[in-house]
Formats: sequence, C-alpha cells, structure tokens
Amino acid sequence: MLIAALSLLACGRKDAPLATPDASTLAASDAGLPLAFTFADAAPSDPPDARAPLPEVDVAPFLASAPRSGKAIGHTSVVFKLELSNGSVAAYKPESRKGHGRFRGEIAARRLARALALPNVPAALPRSFEAKTLRAALATNARAAGIFDAEVVAHGGQVDGALIPWISNLEFLPIETDVYRARWTRWLSRQGPLPTDQAGLAAQISTLVVFDAITGNWDRWSGGNVGVDKASGTLLFIDNDGAFFEPAPPAPLAAQFALLGKIDRYSRKLVIALRALGPIALADAIGELSPGAPLLPAKTLSGVDERRRRVLGVIDAKIAEQGEAAVLQFD
Repeated sequence: MLIAALSLLACGRKDAPLATPDASTLAASDAGLPLAFTFADAAPSDPPDARAPLPEVDVAPFLASAPRSGKAIGHTSVVFKLELSNGSVAAYKPESRKGHGRFRGEIAARRLARALALPNVPAALPRSFEAKTLRAALATNARAAGIFDAEVVAHGGQVDGALIPWISNLEFLPIETDVYRARWTRWLSRQGPLPTDQAGLAAQISTLVVFDAITGNWDRWSGGNVGVDKASGTLLFIDNDGAFFEPAPPAPLAAQFALLGKIDRYSRKLVIALRALGPIALADAIGELSPGAPLLPAKTLSGVDERRRRVLGVIDAKIAEQGEAAVLQFD
C-alpha cells in the first residue's frame, strides 16, 4: 500500500479551492481529463493491475513513538497533524465530542479494503496516546490546544484515535462536481461509450461507488475526498470517518444505492471478493481496536453485511438482464 503523508483535505478540510474546468472544456473530448494531473501520466490504456504497485508503508515507526509537536488541521472534524519523536509525520483523528467514534471508520475502511484486495484506502492505524502527552505536544499551537481542551475525549488518561501516515504531494480528482460526474456516469452506463484511455479510472470509480454503498459513507461527495497517487494511477478513497454509522443515514444511503443502480460496469475481482466475504470473514477482517475490544459493534457489522448482500443483489440483477460479460467488464 502507499502512504507517506496526508493532505489537509484528506483530514476534513473542505475549504481549499479545486481547479474545476467548465462544462464546455470537458465536453470537447473524452480522450483525457483536463486536469493538472491526468491518467495519461499513468498509462491509462493499461488495466489497473498492470500499473506500478503502490509501495507498502512501514507502519512500525508510527506505532511506538510519542508525539512531540502538532497543529490542528481539521475544519469539519477534529484532526491534528502530528510529528512523532522519531520524525514520522501523521494525521491523527482522535475520539472527540462532536465526532464520537468516527475515527473507527478510518481504520475499518482500511481493513475492509485489504480484505477485498483494494489498494485504494490509505493506511489508518489504531493508536492511543496518553492525554497529557498529546496535550503537551499541541501546547505550542494555540488553536490545537483549544480544540484539544474543548473536543478531545480521554478514557483512563488515554486518547484513542486513528493515526494516518502523512501522504506528501497528494492531489485530488474532483469527481463529485457536476461536469465530472456527468462524464464518468456516462462511462459506466451501458448506453455510454467507455473510452479506452479512461477504462482504468472508470473501473476505480465504479469500485468506489460499491465500496461506499457497503460502508455507508455519507460524506464522500462533499468535496475533496478522492485523492490520486500520480505514480501508479490509483484513486485514493480518503476521509472515511463518515462510514460505518449505525444506522447508516437513510437519505445519503438511498442516494448511494440510486447511483449504484445507474452503473452497469463493475470489477469482476471485486464481485468475487464480495461473494466470499460472509459475516464471519467480515468480522475477522474488521477485527479489534485493542485486545478484547471489537473495532465495530456486532450490529454495525450486521449492517455492513446487509449492504454487501444488497449491493450483490443489484449487480446480480444486472447480470441476469445484460449478461455477465457485459456487466463484469473490469478486471
């Protein structure tokens, strides 16, 4: 997997501008996306598996070292950028009053992605810090110290949270904007043409929609929540703390499944992996926050499994109507 740093938008900041071309620019051609980064830089005519693999991040430096400095970077959620005593840098989403339990979604999304063999979700590690140590690291940043005092929740002197190794030079693909959404929904519809040089991107967006429907992530389309690894051409499903709510918010979930219903092209490998991921395998994949403490409650896992089966039902109905080869077009 990748990861060496995480950008501000990945940590909940929504106010940074996105360079989004207008509709006339996009309508000119489907040959490539007119962005500072395009998938032409990553051999887009090749299937995703043929591209350079993402390097595995070495998580060991992030698991033992204490924080020595930090600042607040979240705007819509409580997030700190921490430098650890060994020099490693990470984003840290702690347990907080306004985001109770949301850090668990980051960890669970990463673990689910690994169980499905998806390289798209950045590393997110369960990490507890002594409250006094974390507070001392933030003391030199007035905003961070104030947010800590007002929002961070400690139990027994410990703060639980998700530690996300920092992704440097992270770029974003604004697929949530109307002009981009019109384009990729056309690619993924059986009525629309699928340009050869955009097949890799289309496949990963299809997988993103499936993944979010299963996790119940209501926050994907609010802006700045899809990154890209330029070297490999891999979309990064960042900012997953809106996932795994119990219950999943009904209106966003309905919108997710409505979007899923409009997609006719899916990954064969993903569908095979979803069929194999029954309730026991799912529980094993999500695992524990700490020894003896499940990361997600049994009821939440049951909801995830129900949505997994519902997603497969949508895809199976399309296969019955259109044929397997037409629906499972991506590897």
